[in-house]
This record gives sequence, structure tokens and C-alpha cells, in this order.
Amino acid sequence: DKELEDLIGKCSAWIPKAMEHVGCSAPIDVTSAACKRAMKDSLAMLFAESFQFVRCQTEKLKNLKAELSSTQRQLIENQKWVISLQETIIREKEKQLEGVETAVKSSVESNLKEQFKSYSEAAAENVMVCSTEGLADPATLKKVVKSVVQEEDRSRNVIIFGLAEKKGENLEESVQEVFEEIGLKPTLQACRVGRVIKEKSKRPVKVSLSSSCAAHQVLSQVRKLRQSARFSEVYVRPDRSEEERIQDRLLVQELLKRRESEPNKLHFIRAGTIHSKDKPAE
Repeated sequence: DKELEDLIGKCSAWIPKAMEHVGCSAPIDVTSAACKRAMKDSLAMLFAESFQFVRCQTEKLKNLKAELSSTQRQLIENQKWVISLQETIIREKEKQLEGVETAVKSSVESNLKEQFKSYSEAAAENVMVCSTEGLADPATLKKVVKSVVQEEDRSRNVIIFGLAEKKGENLEESVQEVFEEIGLKPTLQACRVGRVIKEKSKRPVKVSLSSSCAAHQVLSQVRKLRQSARFSEVYVRPDRSEEERIQDRLLVQELLKRRESEPNKLHFIRAGTIHSKDKPAE
């Protein structure tokens, strides 16, 4: 850049000087006729200056060409290096993806084995309670298998009690708000269970999650709802059989009665039993 600026400066200075020697006031006036009027000494000096100027700038242009060629070669080398680096990054990403794929396959296989083990254990437990004569009865076997399948399905469900019920409600969105309150956002399907007994009833909500692991994760975090301003009266329980649901319903009703009769204490359900303790001093 500096050499080019120097070249432009010299050319700009030489042009008015040449115009002065040939007696012209503007570049457009410099013609062959004007140059003929100039004295030989002036033309000789201009020619000598022009020759030296062209010779000097020719050398500079050669140097600039060499530098440009070197820069082009360096750019090509840099491009090759960038391409090589990109190829290395792609190979590393492929290795990482292969590692993730292997880990996912291993996790899925492990999960399937655990679920199959759970299914098998549940089937074994149900079969053990049947007599030898009962096992020979196809109806009894069908009942056992149905019981096992239902138990396995329930393992990925949870039941929500105390969630406000509104006409035209978006139930899944309401359930997501409850789970977001405890820091979770699982994939789910939800529906109310039971008949509407009164206008402002709060029927339980059956929530089906993607797996039993997801259900367990929800149940491990629901204690946080007790500290929630919006959902402190909402309870999340495992999905139970009809008999177990009746017991749970009675347990929750008893819990609400205790909270109403003893508001100065903390009341909660643990292991199927209502516990009470004094509230911490504020």
C-alpha cells in the first residue's frame, strides 16, 4: 500500500511539471503540437525523468508481482490447512456421534432388560398365587396376563389430585404447568377420571408418561409442590388399582380434614400414612 501511494504521488507531481515545460495549463492541452513548441532542453529533461521514472516503477511493479504471487501461494496453503482442519473436525464429530449412538443403544437395551425383568417378576408373582388346577384354566391364565399388563402400564402413570377443573380446559397444558413448577417438562397425555358429581368438582387427573422412569422422576420431585404458591393443594400419587385408588382418595380426604382442623401443624402423606409435625418457627 505504501509503495502504491508513493507511485501515485510521484505521478501526480510529475504531470503538472511536464505541463509547465510544454507551456500547457490543463492536461487536455498537452498535444503533439504543444510538445513541438517546447525547447529541446526541456524535452530532453522530461524524457530523462520519464525514463528513470518508468525504470524505477517497473522494478517496483516486479516486486509487487512477486509479493502478490507469494501472497496467493500463502492463501492457497491456508485454504488447504482450513480444509484439512474441517475434515479433522468432521471425523471427530463422527466419532462423538458413534459414541453417543453406542451409549444410547446400551441405555435402551439396559432399560428394556429392566422392564422385561420387571414384567417377568410381576408375572411370576401372579402365577405363584394360582393353584395348579387354576393354571390349567385358560380364563385364569388370561386374567393373570391382563393383571400383569395393567400393572406394567400403571408403572408409567401418575394421578394428580386437587387440580382445579374448568369448563373447556386445556388439561395437558394445566398438568405441564404443575410439572414445570417442580422443574420438569415431560412428554405426557392427560385425562380426567370419574364422573362430575358437583359443579366445582376437582376430579383426579390420570397422566400417562413416556416410561416408568419418567413417572418415578416426577414422583421424586412432587414434594416441591408444598412450597408452591399456586399448587400447594395439589397432590401427585402413583397410579394404583381401583382398590388402591379408593384408599388413596380416603387418605387425601383425611389429610385435608387434618389441615383444616390443625392449621398450625404440617400434615403430609408418607408410605401410605398421614404424618403431622409442628411448623417451624418463622
